[in-house]
Amino acid sequence: MPKVTLQEIIGKVEQLPQLPQVALRVSRMMEESATNAEKLSDVIRLDPSFTSQVLRLCNSAAYGFSRRISTVKEAVAILGHSTLKSMVYTIIAKVALDRPVPGYSLSEGDLWYNALTCAVYAKHIGHRERLPDPEVAFTGGLLRDIGKIVLGDFVGANYAEIEALTTKERIDFLDAEERVIGFNHSIVGTRVAEKWNLPPVLVNVIRHHHKPVKLPPTLPPAEAKMISIVHLADALTSMVGKGAGNDGLMYCLDADALMRVGINIQGDYLERLIGELVDLNPIIKDLAESMSIAGDN
Repeated sequence: MPKVTLQEIIGKVEQLPQLPQVALRVSRMMEESATNAEKLSDVIRLDPSFTSQVLRLCNSAAYGFSRRISTVKEAVAILGHSTLKSMVYTIIAKVALDRPVPGYSLSEGDLWYNALTCAVYAKHIGHRERLPDPEVAFTGGLLRDIGKIVLGDFVGANYAEIEALTTKERIDFLDAEERVIGFNHSIVGTRVAEKWNLPPVLVNVIRHHHKPVKLPPTLPPAEAKMISIVHLADALTSMVGKGAGNDGLMYCLDADALMRVGINIQGDYLERLIGELVDLNPIIKDLAESMSIAGDN
């Protein structure tokens, strides 16, 4: 099969499902410094389904609030700007990713659950590594593989050749994708992120999370570290999470890149971290179930 053209990729992006407009509006408002809690509450209330999803997430065990939150205004006030933003992106990601992607051997729900797992893992590692805002790592982990929903058909049609190339030349799945198809899912995901007008920091996560060694040297150190943390979370999601797909076993952890941003994975670091992440899996399950119930409303 000939390599994919940019026009084909753009066409696939245009066919993506319509995202919840109120959620997108709120996400853009939160990028503006002038937005206050009252304005956010007013916009969220415009969509009863979105309101229900926000409240269900607030009251899930994953967020662990000591009392029940019953109104949007209360939720916005208690959550804080950063946590609310990651929650909004969680709702957006559920709509985009909760679908089968057979090209990657992903059944319905697999890609979504995998994204949620990576997000929770990235946030945990972000706290561990003292990121200024671990919620950005959460959102980056959530959206890092959105390119798969576009590239899946092309990967499926070329899977035998991609797999053979990884074995023959000992390269990872991402590089084999690009060699065989002409694009990889990180490049395609960047196009999707640009179509959705995502913030530049999230575009950078999507573009570079597999290859932090190729991060632009002009990136602020905190952003470079955050992207490297998403890379680590992605690798560990393939090991101990769910919904990794047929490319998960071919993931290459870039230890040198992690060391360069101050993440020392020597000694028993990974063993202890994996134990901590496994303990988070019940929380991820509860979060996924809360979203499924909200989606049925």
